[in-house]
Amino acid sequence: MIYFVRHGQTDYNLNKIYAGQQDIPLNQNGIEQAKQTALDLQKIKFDVCFCSPLIRAKQTCYEILKHHNNLSPIFDDRLKERYYGKLENQPVGSIKFNRWKVGADEEQTKNLNIEMIIDVYKRVSNFFDEILNKYKDKNILVVAHSGIGRIGSAYFNGFPPENDFSTINIPNAGIVIFDKKQNEKNELYLI
Repeated sequence: MIYFVRHGQTDYNLNKIYAGQQDIPLNQNGIEQAKQTALDLQKIKFDVCFCSPLIRAKQTCYEILKHHNNLSPIFDDRLKERYYGKLENQPVGSIKFNRWKVGADEEQTKNLNIEMIIDVYKRVSNFFDEILNKYKDKNILVVAHSGIGRIGSAYFNGFPPENDFSTINIPNAGIVIFDKKQNEKNELYLI
């Protein structure tokens, strides 16, 4: 079973600014969210932990692992948030287009040097293929970003309607369980 956790809140989240692959730390609220998520997960026995190497994910992960002294995180670049190119540091909505719909304004995406959704999907699905093969029947903790959670949902549950990933929302410090074996419908579960 995979327990996916989105990092806690950052000032960029709060102020609706594109962070992408920049190293933005949690704000005080994000730290408190991470502590609460750690409490929510404290009774789960994890066999392995993977984490994005970006600081906001690391901070969240370290809070969770305070309750799991037997684990050290394995940092994996495939878990970095989507690269937003020229939009990083810009307000969300400063340029109008659906950045999470497959095929939506590909020319603009290329001009802004934004990582294509299908490329994000390839790197994240490669990660899930690998860990599911290597850690069968294990409890796996994955701490990363909203975009990675969106891709994870598509990987386990199929692409969203009209290939619009913006319909998948994982709140800061939200927990999603991905489990194909126990969930025949393969729905997205937030806890």
